[in-house]
Amino acid sequence: MDVTRLWEERSKGFWNEAVRYLRLLGNSGFMFSLYALFLAGGYFYPSFIEWLPEAFPVILVLVGIFTYLLTRCPLRTFLKEGDLVFLLPLETKLSSYFRKSVIYSFVLQSVTLTIILLLLGPLFQDRVSSDNSYIYIVLFFLLVGNAWNNAAHWAEVRIQDEDKRKKHIAVRSLFNAVFCYFLFASAPLWFVISVLMIMVFLYVFYHKKLLKLHPLKWEVLLRLEEKRLSAFYRFVQSFTDVPHIKMGVKQRRLLSAISDRFLWKSGSVYSVLFGKAFIRSGEYFGMYMRLLLTSALVMYAFPSEWFRLGAGLLFLYMTSVQLKTLWHHLDTAMWPDLYPVSNTEKQIAFRRLTKKLLIFQTVLLTAVYWLVSVTVMPGFVILAAGLIFSVTYPVYNRKRRVLQTN
Repeated sequence: MDVTRLWEERSKGFWNEAVRYLRLLGNSGFMFSLYALFLAGGYFYPSFIEWLPEAFPVILVLVGIFTYLLTRCPLRTFLKEGDLVFLLPLETKLSSYFRKSVIYSFVLQSVTLTIILLLLGPLFQDRVSSDNSYIYIVLFFLLVGNAWNNAAHWAEVRIQDEDKRKKHIAVRSLFNAVFCYFLFASAPLWFVISVLMIMVFLYVFYHKKLLKLHPLKWEVLLRLEEKRLSAFYRFVQSFTDVPHIKMGVKQRRLLSAISDRFLWKSGSVYSVLFGKAFIRSGEYFGMYMRLLLTSALVMYAFPSEWFRLGAGLLFLYMTSVQLKTLWHHLDTAMWPDLYPVSNTEKQIAFRRLTKKLLIFQTVLLTAVYWLVSVTVMPGFVILAAGLIFSVTYPVYNRKRRVLQTN
């Protein structure tokens, strides 16, 4: 095995596969919805800035966004399960491999930071600083802070105790919050540089010791890699089959306790399985809530009545597309196939769950519209169109040889 070329081969293999999936996304109706949303957002962006009240804490919102982006540090190592056996003996020869992984993660995260800051540029110049050069100064310091976070995160993943790692992440987020606040509050640059020097001091005298005292935690690295891959493949699975996808499981005890009161009364085994999968598995519930909150914020933020209507229906469609992946969640488990239950019951249970989720979203979006709008009639249009769509939208994909009508 040529370890010097291993990282290039792994990264190239991933991107060759990812590009094929991205081409499918580019030809999908979901991507068309995103394009339409971006175009509409760009058109109403200036109106949104003018409408935004002066008392709105724009600085705190920007601090929160970039604190989160700096702290998250999505590490990509391209490790595979077999590496725990075959690469472990070669750990001493893999320093360049992991160095490239950290640099790769830093570059991708820097691109994300740059894009988001530029997208927020008009808001930044209107509420933070009208000086065109200052946004580039902020970008420079954000990229420097991003480098520190990635380096510190690489040291933190060597800690075996998950609670200790979370405490380290909390400390980093605190430093990032202070760092971002000084940037977006237009504080003197020596404030920002002082925080940055403290960060460097921490890395030199603390994080570097972690690198020396603790060996690599292959299980932690593999778990982080699987998490990043799953996030990508879960999104892709909305449009095509991804047979090697792995789903995580979250307890969500409160939601599970509330849902159990209704799921077990349904009398359908697949109603319980799909309900549990939606609440506890992967990112179904998180995806649903993110789209719900985002749609509510878009409808609240933009002044045009008909744009609010279109945005509500667009987000409802996006949610329905994402919910399609839930149908295939049980495909990798053999036990449901052993149940003495027909496939028709599975279809009925899935239709029932998706209908309830889409109808619930429709009702909430209608309520949001009536709260923020001065006219009532478009709200009834949202409600009627949303209910019709929730009942008639095809929640199955023909290419996957399953039922097409709801």
